[in-house]
Amino acid sequence: MTELTRSLALVLVVIAVGASGCSDSAKNVVSGEVTLDGKPLEKGTIRFVPTDGKLQPTDAEITQGKYTISVPAGESKVEIRAPKVVGKMKMYDTPDSPSVDKIEELLPAKYNSNTELKYPVTKGSQTKNFELQSK
Repeated sequence: MTELTRSLALVLVVIAVGASGCSDSAKNVVSGEVTLDGKPLEKGTIRFVPTDGKLQPTDAEITQGKYTISVPAGESKVEIRAPKVVGKMKMYDTPDSPSVDKIEELLPAKYNSNTELKYPVTKGSQTKNFELQSK
């Protein structure tokens, strides 16, 4: 390998490494508050799903209405879920079966499985509040 070939190879490696550090999948911080009927959502999860289909969804916990999540820039669908204990049920169909909590989704489907929520994530830190209604 000649000196010129080695130098050219090194330049190509430097360009490739530099380009990979400037991708659109860089993480950006979105934080805010989620309310339900005007009150902070006590507990739940928030998921940002990039609409381009190229990147993986990102999840974060919602605690006392607050969330912070690191996501790639670009348009995302937003899914918000909140579990609600509605009773007890047996784990098995036997007389001595232990009981577990029966859980249902507190929020309407338009906020999760059939979400209507979208948010255009921009580079850097930003605040996005979600004001949800139970009906």
